[in-house]
Amino acid sequence: MWTAIATISAMENKRGLIDDVPVEQVPIEVRVPPGFWQREEAHMPMPLTPMTESTMTADRAFKQACAEHGLLVEPHLASIGGWHYLSMQPVGGKPDAPPPPGWLMPLLLRLSPASRERMRRSKEATRTHFADELVDRWTTKWQPEFERRIAELRDADLAALTVDQFIAHFTAARELADDGTLTHFRVNLANWLALADLATACRDLLGWQQTDVDNLLAGLSPRTSEPARKLAALAGKSEDAPEFTQYARLYGCRSLTVELSNPTIAELPGLARRLLQDQIARGFNPATSAEELARKRAEAAAEARSSLRGRELAWFERALARATKAYPIREDNVFFTIDSPNALLRYAALEAGRRLAHNGQIDTHSDVFFLKADEALAALQGSTGMQTLVVLRKGERQWAIANPGPPSYGHDHGQPDTRWLRSDLRKSTEALLWAAERVLAPKLSNRVTAEPKPATLTGIAGSAGRYRGTARVINSEDEFGKLQAGDVLVCPTTRPSWSILFPSAGAIVTDAGGPLSHPAIIAREYRIPAVVATGFATTTLHDGQVVTVDGARGVVEVEA
Repeated sequence: MWTAIATISAMENKRGLIDDVPVEQVPIEVRVPPGFWQREEAHMPMPLTPMTESTMTADRAFKQACAEHGLLVEPHLASIGGWHYLSMQPVGGKPDAPPPPGWLMPLLLRLSPASRERMRRSKEATRTHFADELVDRWTTKWQPEFERRIAELRDADLAALTVDQFIAHFTAARELADDGTLTHFRVNLANWLALADLATACRDLLGWQQTDVDNLLAGLSPRTSEPARKLAALAGKSEDAPEFTQYARLYGCRSLTVELSNPTIAELPGLARRLLQDQIARGFNPATSAEELARKRAEAAAEARSSLRGRELAWFERALARATKAYPIREDNVFFTIDSPNALLRYAALEAGRRLAHNGQIDTHSDVFFLKADEALAALQGSTGMQTLVVLRKGERQWAIANPGPPSYGHDHGQPDTRWLRSDLRKSTEALLWAAERVLAPKLSNRVTAEPKPATLTGIAGSAGRYRGTARVINSEDEFGKLQAGDVLVCPTTRPSWSILFPSAGAIVTDAGGPLSHPAIIAREYRIPAVVATGFATTTLHDGQVVTVDGARGVVEVEA
């Protein structure tokens, strides 16, 4: 597969990106569902192509995971005018109605069949320690299964398959992505419940802020830094050495965004070698980083224990043990459930595009991303030209990009009053709302500014430290080559697969994400300052500006 990927990638580099060729914009009807909707910038900062949209099952999977945990709040993901929005809505209630008085909520819940079922499931999930069971299931069962399925699909010779064999392969890749998305939300919810429990304990018992809690978990996400650590071990090897080939095989099969039309790590020639050179220039030492993070964890835990006794100490120890076990799976699972399955889907889509272009059904292989998955597979079994549909879809996406939706639709009625809820319902509801804010930070992430050249950008403290350096705005993986050792990486957001860039960067600044977003977690693992949820750093900062990133205060100072 790797030779074919390299060939197609080279063709893409020569011809340019899929949206480089101007097309006539085609307006999209903007339909806003009832409820309060906030733009989902942390994972989908741009409109998706039809291929990506048609294979994405996040809305269904997130809902199912919430039902399994017995949560009273249900997430809804929707494309509005081509941009993606998230709405958290009450189970059994009207999406656009304000929350009822807290004292009335228990009665209303009993009147709704859907709510009664969630209440029953919540009680059962609490009794059986369902969230903790999912954490164990990930480690002992699901991760090994995903590793096996990924390896089988990754090593297939796509060009050698017959049409029927290829369709079966594409279907298997799609099933892997579907299963991965559901598993992703299942274990993420388990992770969030455990972290919320620890944050609550530290707040109520110690008066700690989130940044204090983060120190208890520093360095416990080894999958985050694994690609960089493995790359560091290749120092002194030539780029054609077998070790580099194996590295590309294992770590190159990772999507860098949720958008399937964007290249994977394996498709960025020379990236691994250049990043290794940057690591050497920056003096990156994985062993030293691990030791420092372990010391920080031990100091934070000792500080907490010195202030607690009896039942309070027991509560803290239980919460810390749960969070310590659950924390790694947040970044760990993304590699197996999202990034690798999406990479395999991309490779399958590219092969479908190559065949359709060869048959004259589309103009170029990358046009396949403007077809839905079922449309592409059906076209492979016939001879119908798809060019007209591709042009229409390109025009719709261009219109969406040129007409971004507002930060939100509808009226925000605020969070429900949970004080009168049964304890298990109260804890799970508060945990989900807590996690949504700390992962996405939607209000701050979606801010805009009328000031063209602000002297200071404010956001959320993502990773402590202070660093002065040159800003480098990286809006997509196609601009990775711009980043030089020691630059301040300024980007819309990052995924775990972007972690290979972090040893090269002196600091991180993002438009979107909260203290538990991927960029914040990764920055803490690499011990570099980070400010997240600035809202508009990528549109106000420019390459070459000198900035000072204060990760403890969540502030970016811009020099004239």
